[in-house]
Amino acid sequence: MDIRQLRYFVTLAETLHFGRAAERLHITQPPLSRQIAALEATLGTPLFERHSRAVTLTPAGEHFLAHARRLLSDLELAVHATRSAANTRRRELRIGFTMYAAWNLLPGLVRAYSDAYPDDTLMLDETLPRDLQQALMNGEADVGVSFPLLVGSSLQYRPLYREPLCAVLPCDHPRGRDARIAVASLAEEAFVTFPEATAPALYEAVMSCCRRARFEPRIRLQTHLQQTIVNLVAEGLGVALVPGSMRRIRLPGAVFLPLDESPVIEQGIYWHPRNTNPALAALLERAESRFPGA
Repeated sequence: MDIRQLRYFVTLAETLHFGRAAERLHITQPPLSRQIAALEATLGTPLFERHSRAVTLTPAGEHFLAHARRLLSDLELAVHATRSAANTRRRELRIGFTMYAAWNLLPGLVRAYSDAYPDDTLMLDETLPRDLQQALMNGEADVGVSFPLLVGSSLQYRPLYREPLCAVLPCDHPRGRDARIAVASLAEEAFVTFPEATAPALYEAVMSCCRRARFEPRIRLQTHLQQTIVNLVAEGLGVALVPGSMRRIRLPGAVFLPLDESPVIEQGIYWHPRNTNPALAALLERAESRFPGA
């Protein structure tokens, strides 16, 4: 068994199609089939059930997939940490973040780290909250900046930033000149929001806010990014509940109003406990000093 076989196996398990897996791996289908067969022979059990057009994982294959992903993740973390440790004067840190974090938490965190370690290289990757956890597990990112996870995870998490939701309305809305607004007054409005899978923690906060006001929001449009939501509201396509930081957009056509009662939205940083990149420990230290008592 070798690392190549593990990579081939994980890719096939993710695509469940020999042709698509071979294309993603930039190889032809016959060597992929041979390596999978060799892996199954080594393990002494089939990992896939072959069908005419696709494959499915056997129970043994599903069990092995979790271990294979962890092995590849540990390898990626080891390689990255070793390269960083080899040159202590110039380290590299990969930060995955959500668009929302770019409006509040991320800039201050990056500034605090860069001021303390000007020779280090920071690689920033903007992504959706739903994809960030896998990037950290796969070793594609050292640190994630996002909302709390609502499901169990082996990742470590530290809260750093909290703020309320606010309402965003078209500027010509009858309530657009109010100083504040009650969520209940939006019960008959069409909402612009995002799918639950995109950012589960934020989705739960928005839905809970409406349900405490005793209504289910009538969703007219869904999109992934908060900035896109604000743009759609500015076009008069509905109203939305968004984190307070989004008012920094200052988009013509949209007005932001504080809510009478709002849940608190939390953000923090995630990291893999087996990540030994020395730059990670330095970032956690900077986070403590930049956001004391978070």
